Amino acid sequence: MKLLGFFAIVFFSLSVPASAAMDSASFTPQETINPSSGGGVPVGTVIAWPGAANPKDADKWLDCNGQAISQAAYPKLYAIVGANVPDYRGMFLRGYGSQTHAKNNGSLVGNTFTIHSSGALGQIQGDAIRNLSGRVVADSSRSGSSPTGPFYNSGEVWNNHTDTGRSGIVYFNAALVTPTANEIRPVNKAVRYLIRAKD
Repeated sequence: MKLLGFFAIVFFSLSVPASAAMDSASFTPQETINPSSGGGVPVGTVIAWPGAANPKDADKWLDCNGQAISQAAYPKLYAIVGANVPDYRGMFLRGYGSQTHAKNNGSLVGNTFTIHSSGALGQIQGDAIRNLSGRVVADSSRSGSSPTGPFYNSGEVWNNHTDTGRSGIVYFNAALVTPTANEIRPVNKAVRYLIRAKD
């Protein structure tokens, strides 16, 4: 499958009165998507669509769900993406390339430079988190003391040479220092990604 090599940034205006505010109460999803300046919307343009209802010109758009497309029905789109539209379900789109950005990494580390890099065009880049670290010190009472970061003490004493029946346990729980889920994600709100399929 060919990669989606072209994203166009297009400003749209909906066919509603200029006085209508574009909020959840006034948004009219059945309206036609029109460019705000001269020229049409190029085939292959991807937009974020906020509603479940399709635009009025829905025949010109396809959901980015990996569906197969006909070369005869969508020749221009087929030339850009190949036999399937991109599948952006559950995905965050990221600008191609990389840049270095200074950010604060906590009171112990301070400001450091981080390189933010995308994958190749069309590549799914796996999720990741920054490293979580901490330590536990065994003190004279044979218990884990002063745990830091995501470590915490079970309260049990540590094993020694004369007390072989008991042992200490230190647990690791990332939820102590960061929200957890079954995926890594930023704060988000779901939209539908639509791709322009026809002129």
